[in-house]
Amino acid sequence: MRKPDSDTLREDLAAAASWVENGLKSISMSQNSISRLPSLALYSLESGGKRVRPFLVRAAAAASGGNPDISLNAACAVEMIHTYSLIHDDLPAMDNDDLRRGKPALHIKSCEKQALLAGDLLLIEAFGELLNTPLGPGRVASMVERLASAAGPGYLVGGQYMDMYHSEDASEDWIRTMILGKTAAMIRISLELGACAGGADDDVLEAISIEGDKLGFLFQLTDDILDQCGSAEEMGKEVSKDSGHGKCNPVSMMGLSEAAAEASVLASDIAAGLMDIRGDWGKVAALALYLPLRRK
Repeated sequence: MRKPDSDTLREDLAAAASWVENGLKSISMSQNSISRLPSLALYSLESGGKRVRPFLVRAAAAASGGNPDISLNAACAVEMIHTYSLIHDDLPAMDNDDLRRGKPALHIKSCEKQALLAGDLLLIEAFGELLNTPLGPGRVASMVERLASAAGPGYLVGGQYMDMYHSEDASEDWIRTMILGKTAAMIRISLELGACAGGADDDVLEAISIEGDKLGFLFQLTDDILDQCGSAEEMGKEVSKDSGHGKCNPVSMMGLSEAAAEASVLASDIAAGLMDIRGDWGKVAALALYLPLRRK
């Protein structure tokens, strides 16, 4: 694998964002609709964002030797589930955030009930989109099974539950389990679905799953760091809310300086681990090395 080139990461992210946004525009959620929910879902889905997960899907498909365009349905599906989770996270009953990606959260734009249902719509439609992947039924079924697991009670939903109902004596293991659920699972599944679309074998999938969990943990760690020292303008959302609500995370456990040092070490470890996986994982490694330096 070539040496990670962080200088081109911004261009690679922009290219992946344009690629998936073109794909998202072709999705029709209005078919047989009896409500305005599709337009509400599209408000959040088309509100921008870094599109990191679609970038990972595309990069993993290419790294596995496949045509990245075959992974477009998977990239759209992952972004739809990610957006649904953000819509629900922002609701007053959850994190109660008024701002998302620099714009009014959907429940502010419309209302709480409509935002809840629009999120439901995105979750359901995501699996229909994934089923359109132009691969054999066995491979597609495996991808659907993986995504359902990552979005389910053992990961995304379960991790979000843990985040809402913190243990009074949260341990380091408890916090890690929460993060591996609510954040890391959707980072990991992005790599897995891309690798599946690219034709990766079981050995590569197992290895990329391990690094994917690490990358997801790093992503949340750097997000928690920015929640302490970043700005709402940079982040596109309110900051310092977790500490204000008394939530536990790695930064509250370790302190800001130790958390930053941990992020740097973990980024290097992930990049080195990716070097050992068959294929060219340089773009993913470049993202890992960039995360401790990001400001938004």
